[in-house]
Amino acid sequence: MNPSIHQDKVVGIIDHHALQSKTIVTDKPIYIDIRPWGSMSTIIAHTFITHGRRPAKHIAGMLLCAILSDTLNLLGPTTTDWDRLMVAVLAEIAGVDDIQLLASQQFKAKSRELAHLSAVALVNGDQKSFSFDASGFKGEVGFAVVETTDDDIIMDRASELLPEMVACKKEKGYDCLFLAVVNIVKLHSKLLICGPKELALAQDAFGGDLTNDYTVMDLGKRVSRKKDYIPVLTRTIKNGWTKPSGVHRGPSQVELSELGHLEVDPVDPYGNVKRTGSVLQGKKGISFSLKEGEKAGDAEESNEDAPTID
Repeated sequence: MNPSIHQDKVVGIIDHHALQSKTIVTDKPIYIDIRPWGSMSTIIAHTFITHGRRPAKHIAGMLLCAILSDTLNLLGPTTTDWDRLMVAVLAEIAGVDDIQLLASQQFKAKSRELAHLSAVALVNGDQKSFSFDASGFKGEVGFAVVETTDDDIIMDRASELLPEMVACKKEKGYDCLFLAVVNIVKLHSKLLICGPKELALAQDAFGGDLTNDYTVMDLGKRVSRKKDYIPVLTRTIKNGWTKPSGVHRGPSQVELSELGHLEVDPVDPYGNVKRTGSVLQGKKGISFSLKEGEKAGDAEESNEDAPTID
């Protein structure tokens, strides 16, 4: 749970995700409503209806937009009949005649905003961590998602995103960190891979085609962290996945003190937070290989200018 939230202030939980380890521990009973639906806002809308209350027009509009966002306009794999029903009800209350147009405008606006975000914001924005305690792997896996109508704009910034992923991984103490870039129009995604351990796990879990010196994997039609990404990683790890013996850390190790610091960009009109003074910035790129007879990490060892990762 976000450290800014004081657990003793939490009086209830309404959610549509599984409860993960280290989510919350309470001293007294609290209200909990968790359902396997496509959006938390579907649960809230349903609660309005079952209590015989009609949400105000502006509330209905916000709930409607939230459901469309969570379910990728009711096309995502987590969509349920309850989501479809609540969208129809909320659209009537909010006075929305064209749901498709609303979803399209919403997704375009979201993508325009993403284009102005810094690498720090993209990597840390929609990021969640998952704890594992299996026979072959014990640790934390971070998984970030960027949803956009134009994935090329984000993928063109891979040279910025990969070093920031390495820095974020080090700062938060993750064992692995992934970033999936999802095209919410084509319902297609790509996975950014920032280290040899991530590469080995992604190959065993997803097995997609690799490009860009093994730093990008094609995930095909997988678009949902809740249904497509984390369950597959969890199953792979619980089935006994271990880091292959041929995958090892690079020869040097980045210290926290070498990652620079975060500051608000004084010349950015959007007030973006950027990283400055990191040894990872301005490097020639990150490349990995698990080819037969070649250990992952050899690329880093053969390039003195390459950033240090694991």
